[in-house]
Amino acid sequence: MSESVVASLRDHYRELLGQHGDAPMATQISRAGQLFRFRKLLEIANLDGAAVLDLGCGLGEMYPFLHDRFPRARYEGIDIVPEMIAEAGRKYPSAAFRAMDVLVTPLEQRYDYVLMSGVFNNAMDSPTDYLERLVGTAWEAAKRGVGFNFLPIHVNFTQPTMAYHDPARVLDFCLRQMSAKVRVEHHYERCDVAVFVYR
Repeated sequence: MSESVVASLRDHYRELLGQHGDAPMATQISRAGQLFRFRKLLEIANLDGAAVLDLGCGLGEMYPFLHDRFPRARYEGIDIVPEMIAEAGRKYPSAAFRAMDVLVTPLEQRYDYVLMSGVFNNAMDSPTDYLERLVGTAWEAAKRGVGFNFLPIHVNFTQPTMAYHDPARVLDFCLRQMSAKVRVEHHYERCDVAVFVYR
C-alpha cells in the first residue's frame, strides 16, 4: 500500500474526527453498527486472559466492550491516526494505544488474537490487495488467530465511497497463505462478512 493511500486515509479520518468529535461517526460507522460488529468478532474465542490487538482501533471503543465480556483480557489498540489514538488514550488510560502503520513498521510484539473491525471499508485502488497485506501482517503477529470483517460484493446496492470484496478470493487467500482452519460467516447481519482464521 503506497504512502499516498495511507496519507489519504489518515486525512479522511482526521476530517471525520473534526466533524464528529468523539463519536462513532468519526470512524465512519453508527454506534449500532459498531457494536454488532464487535459482538461478532468477539465470538472468535474465549478471550479472558488473552492478549488482544485491536488493529485499526479508531477511538478505542472495542476496549470497554471487550473488557465487559472478558475482564482479564489484555488489550492494545493501534491506528494510523495519531489524533484518534490520543483521544482513545485520554478516555481509556488503563488501555495501551499506539499510533503506527504496521505495513511500514513491523510489529515486534505477538498477541494471542488480532482483531480488525471496519478496517477494509474505504474505497481505494485494489482494496482487496490492501486487505490481504494487512491480514497477512496481522497473522504474523497472532499466536492463536485473527478475526476481521468486510463488505462483500454480493449485495443489493453499493456506495462509491465504500470497498467491497469477493469472499471467495478472501477465503482462498486465507487458506493458501495462512491456515486450513478458517470460518467464514457470510451475510450474518447487515450484509457483513466475518472471517476467523486459527492456527
